[in-house]
Amino acid sequence: YDTLEEVIGIRESVGSLARRRLGASFVDYAVDPFLSGVYAGDPDTLVTRYALPKLYRLERDHGSFIRGAIAKAKAPKSERDKLATKQVFSAHGGLSEIIHAEATCIGNDHISLGARQVEVKPESNCWRTTWTDNGGQSHSFVSHEVVTTCGAYALPSLLPFLDVGRLRPIASLRYAPVMEVNVGMTDDFGGDYHAFGGLVPTCERRRILGILYPSACFEGRAPHGGALFAYFIGGIRHPEMLAMTDAEVEQLVIDELHAMLKFPATARPALIHISRHEKAIPQYEADSGARLEAVASIERDYPGLTLGGNLRDGIGMGHRMTQAAHIAQQIINKNI
Repeated sequence: YDTLEEVIGIRESVGSLARRRLGASFVDYAVDPFLSGVYAGDPDTLVTRYALPKLYRLERDHGSFIRGAIAKAKAPKSERDKLATKQVFSAHGGLSEIIHAEATCIGNDHISLGARQVEVKPESNCWRTTWTDNGGQSHSFVSHEVVTTCGAYALPSLLPFLDVGRLRPIASLRYAPVMEVNVGMTDDFGGDYHAFGGLVPTCERRRILGILYPSACFEGRAPHGGALFAYFIGGIRHPEMLAMTDAEVEQLVIDELHAMLKFPATARPALIHISRHEKAIPQYEADSGARLEAVASIERDYPGLTLGGNLRDGIGMGHRMTQAAHIAQQIINKNI
């Protein structure tokens, strides 16, 4: 790097960058809740270059967010960009419909669910994958290509031929624990919940990260006249909240139903469904550079092995689709 400023910029946190450019209150009431909603993370540990690469490039290439945004707005749009809209969308019947369609296309005979003791090892310029199914029966096959999309923490057992030290920069990736609680109401009591939802700044000291309104965005999520809410609890700052009992969680969401959503005291949910995710969202922090270097090094030394998933290239569903298309095209081009 040419200057010390460039070196510092490579590692600068989102919180530090936003404070420097926009002030502390903007971090507290805009950046902090935004990152709680996306990463369930801490703006002072998430590194801008990895967590918000578009924002990083705006400052790097244009010297400021505003100048960068203006330049981007003036730039000619591609045909693909013209098709993009701000509309929130989903698959009819829910996201599981996408999985069912993919399974139908691939063929259920080519999919193994509930696999245990999965291991991948190099063998004669190919790869041998072994696993045990739900019935305890062992399986094995040989392939020219292997793509992993599992969590970073699972790679040491999945790839036992790799030295533990070599995998450490990848496997040590920190994940934010998140609890999602879906709360269904058969009556919205006249409340105006026609919005995407709301995120809570940490400085407000509430016990939830935010509440989204799925029934306001998508059809078929709640009965007519009712509403469905998705509470998010925990995150990187409050992992202990995932240890709450179901009864404690139910009381929490009912309290916030009245305090934040302004339902009357007599209102009670018709549905409360709790989902706990101990390793929900990877945190792109200061160790991200070392992790990406380790991934690139392993892929160079072991052709045919691709380490994908949310340990790199972004954490969202859109990132996964883009990554999947890119990896598939790479493999196709290699074997043409």
